[in-house]
Amino acid sequence: MKIIWTFTLLMIPGVMSSISVTGYSGGGVTITCKYDEGYETYVKYFCKGQWSECTDRIRTGTKDTWVQSGRFSLYDDTTAAVFTVTIRDLTEEDSDMYYCGTDIYGKVDSATEVNLKVITAACCQKSISLSAAAGGSVNISCRYPQSHTADVKFICRRSGADLCAEETRSEEESGGRKAEGKIQLYDDREEQLLTATISHESPEHSAEYWCGVQSAGHKSFITGVFIHFTDAESTSPRPSSSPSSPSSSSSSPPSSSSSLVESPLQRMCVRK
Repeated sequence: MKIIWTFTLLMIPGVMSSISVTGYSGGGVTITCKYDEGYETYVKYFCKGQWSECTDRIRTGTKDTWVQSGRFSLYDDTTAAVFTVTIRDLTEEDSDMYYCGTDIYGKVDSATEVNLKVITAACCQKSISLSAAAGGSVNISCRYPQSHTADVKFICRRSGADLCAEETRSEEESGGRKAEGKIQLYDDREEQLLTATISHESPEHSAEYWCGVQSAGHKSFITGVFIHFTDAESTSPRPSSSPSSPSSSSSSPPSSSSSLVESPLQRMCVRK
């Protein structure tokens, strides 16, 4: 009987925690998974499905650097004894049970159960494309679901597999304005509207930013903002070869159908 009982224990995961994660169609999520000290050198993985049939989405023994496999990325921070998993380009079909675990040879794996639910948010845009002159500034506005009104909001700049290489966060206790480096952030909680001003960028810093929310230890990336900063000289007005073409004048204000104003949510202070 004692042998059978020991074998039974080995067939189930070790002490596990369970978290619920909400993602948004077209966006992404970042999930943080803790592990016990002493397992820094072990392989980490993220799999999909029930524990008995969990299929790896990413598995790696690489430490302290991002590893990417398709839409999945993993970073094992051995100093903090946590690893981070990012899933990009979410669809509602990604809703499922997942496990992030440590592969411990000869012992029961240590794992965290992740219940991921991906929904389509009618309030929010999936992506925004903008252009601005280098050295100037650009305003972006992103709506978020009312359910996240009290949560921390952020603007992240992507770098490779890391969707949040540079981050500016809203205050945790209240909405309001916050400035960090080149980004000024304002969270209007009454309107569920996050607005950011990104300034003094140069062409080589044309980049992908993300508006999102953080809750219960994970980040949900809702709206991708793709900004192309152009050389200021290339955007300077040139003399018109046809004096009868008043529409070529750079002093004319853009019409409401300008490509820079794709929706009432997109507000720019710099024109192409």
